[in-house]
Amino acid sequence: MIGRFFRKWFGGARGRAAIAQDRPPPLQSLPSTTIDGAAPPGALAADDVEDRFYRLVFAIGPSRDPGLSPAEQTVLRRVRETFGGERFDVGTLPRLPAVVPQLMRSLRNDDADSRTLAEQIARDTVLVGEIIRVANSAYFRTARPVTSLPQAITLLGQDGLRRVVMQMVMRPILRSDDSVASQQAGERLWEHAERCARACIFLGRGACDPFEAFLAGLVSQTGAQAILREIERLPDAASIAFSRPFVAALAQQVERLSLHAARHWNFPLRVVQALAERADPADAGARTPLGRALLAASRVAMLDVLTEHGVAEADAVLLATPAQGFSQDLLLACRDELRSATTPAEA
Repeated sequence: MIGRFFRKWFGGARGRAAIAQDRPPPLQSLPSTTIDGAAPPGALAADDVEDRFYRLVFAIGPSRDPGLSPAEQTVLRRVRETFGGERFDVGTLPRLPAVVPQLMRSLRNDDADSRTLAEQIARDTVLVGEIIRVANSAYFRTARPVTSLPQAITLLGQDGLRRVVMQMVMRPILRSDDSVASQQAGERLWEHAERCARACIFLGRGACDPFEAFLAGLVSQTGAQAILREIERLPDAASIAFSRPFVAALAQQVERLSLHAARHWNFPLRVVQALAERADPADAGARTPLGRALLAASRVAMLDVLTEHGVAEADAVLLATPAQGFSQDLLLACRDELRSATTPAEA
């Protein structure tokens, strides 16, 4: 029996339409949302949310500098030369475990049987251990301990299994032991990734494939650690003032590098498109349902992390705008859903 959490977030597997993999996703325009009335108490604009979040991740305080300093311009130029354009070597990106691509293809097929899945998963002993651990967590409250991989697969169901696999793969990519700063940043990034995945599913209900929404949210900050390491190793990093324009430019580089990673890993086309829209909204715009959901979900998740760490008030909520395409009530509901959600890993 599939756990309540997975039914809640992903829905029934056989009730979803098959997702075509051999053609680009259609670009659809969502109707604009009219925002009526005054902003609610505690509402924060998206730019403020993102600035506060990346300052938390990079462990820096607020800045009063209105524009880019010469030192910041030099650093940004070096970052863009390293990660931007055609010269960027995608081979430097983290590699997914060999079993993951084949497993993901099988997991996208609702007709894949447990025996086939078990045979693929059994090739990675770490993955086997994690799946059995989750199946035995207090969340599922099984009458007897789960001791075999087939038992665990049956208990989690395909949607739950996909979630566990991708969480296990992405967690070490976002977390890092390179330095104290990397460790602290990794914790904040992982907190955001899990919440962004949940929020993206919530905001994409009825318009997006739930697993694609989950995947888009989970990988949306993949590039952050690489950007942080590059900043730390620059000789003139100490002279950076971290002005708002500089933080915003770093955030855009994080998003573009995350897009590079998703393409390199051959993620579903709709996920790649959503990340492309998020990385360059002034050009592409959040035109697809998943792109629109990801953009808002990322900010809702950022604000939830900020609230948890005391960088935003408890009643803080993302300010709704017509461009975001979601009403204030829906953004409030998404915030409350994040605060009430429980996952097997947290049980």
